[in-house]
Amino acid sequence: MNIHQPTLLLVDDDLVNLEILVEHLEEAGYQTVSAMNGCEAWSLLEREPERFDAVLLDRMMPVMNGMEVLAKIKAHGELDFLPVILQTAAGSTEEVRQGIEAGAFYYLTKPFTKDVVLAIVRA
Repeated sequence: MNIHQPTLLLVDDDLVNLEILVEHLEEAGYQTVSAMNGCEAWSLLEREPERFDAVLLDRMMPVMNGMEVLAKIKAHGELDFLPVILQTAAGSTEEVRQGIEAGAFYYLTKPFTKDVVLAIVRA
């Protein structure tokens, strides 16, 4: 029997945050692929649009920020269905509104707990 293990793209320029996400999600049975910036993430998404089941995307990153990556995902015909969970340390009401209006599935404010991350990803 072939059981599909969901694959998540984790994007964060903070290596510690990335390692925490990888640990939490892989322990829960998810496959993960990590990217340290938006350009790296976009390259992975563009090269293999069918590979990922969801994206956890840091909003504030150098090179290409999370909002720019989200806009590219939503404008790409093969990716516009992909759930994107934005994450940031700065969770002002305005930023949350902007993220949701841009097409984010959920907006996660750091620091977050393992239980919260897993509940959102499972949704």
